[in-house]
Amino acid sequence: MGSGPMSCLHREEGGEEDSRAYVSSEPHVMVENDKVERSHSSEMEDSDDEDAYDKSSEELWPVLKLQGKLEALSKRSPALEERRLAVLLTTGAMNPLHRGHAQLIHQAVDRLHKEGYDVVGAWLSPSHDGYVQPKALKMGTIGLSALFRLEAARRAVLEDELLSIGSWEAKKPGRWPDYPEVAMALQRKLRKVEKAWNLTQGFKVFYACGTDHATNQGLYRGFLTDRGFGVVIVPRLGEEAKKEQPERNVFVAERIDGEGAGYNSTMIRSALKIHRHSVVTKTLPNQAADFLLRPSSQDYSAFREDFEKLGLVAFSGHL
Repeated sequence: MGSGPMSCLHREEGGEEDSRAYVSSEPHVMVENDKVERSHSSEMEDSDDEDAYDKSSEELWPVLKLQGKLEALSKRSPALEERRLAVLLTTGAMNPLHRGHAQLIHQAVDRLHKEGYDVVGAWLSPSHDGYVQPKALKMGTIGLSALFRLEAARRAVLEDELLSIGSWEAKKPGRWPDYPEVAMALQRKLRKVEKAWNLTQGFKVFYACGTDHATNQGLYRGFLTDRGFGVVIVPRLGEEAKKEQPERNVFVAERIDGEGAGYNSTMIRSALKIHRHSVVTKTLPNQAADFLLRPSSQDYSAFREDFEKLGLVAFSGHL
């Protein structure tokens, strides 16, 4: 968007910085309804006009990359109908999204490949403002708006051949849906793709998450098993995952290691506030880093409040 980057008061201070200096544990903060009450999921679906919302925009669950993967596989042997097709979903504040989120998905992909699945799609779903803003307030930190987080996330996955950004959760009218609802919404979208491709077996949807979330939500016992879902748990360096249960579609991926294991959104927000741009460029893909560091005048105008929260203030006369 726009005709090039605008001039802003957002200078780099100091030299090259080791991004690990900004690692924060970013503790989980409980907000109202943070614990999943799965028995309420069907009631919430019945009370809302989910069908109308699902049909409101194709961009709620973009499928262009999925279609490309299916097209490529359809030209190879074995036939699509004979393959074990899988897709992945992960959710979270993504405040903002960083390389660690993408790495979590790709670690999960590797584990499913070993299990004999062809992973043909993956979605990252930034959380609803109804979850993120109260959490940020309790933590005394910045809560970036849903639309800003979605835009940064979309730019972060532009060059990734597998990953797409789902906005169904973040744009849900009226309330924030928890992750089982989000997973079921994706499954509904995929049913339409299965029909278009005459896929009798369909896609197996796996939810990817870290060890803390898996423990807190009881996911080592399975995830929506009655609806055919699976889960892939991805530990970070230094974390120990519990034993996987393939018979319940519970798998454990290889750990995220190296410097990427320490990436988190707190690090990026802190680096932006103190103008450590080298940390931002290290933890984010180029397009997302450029969006945060060098927004166009149109981008800045559209997301002024978010940029100001991050300490990015425009020079007078450049708006």
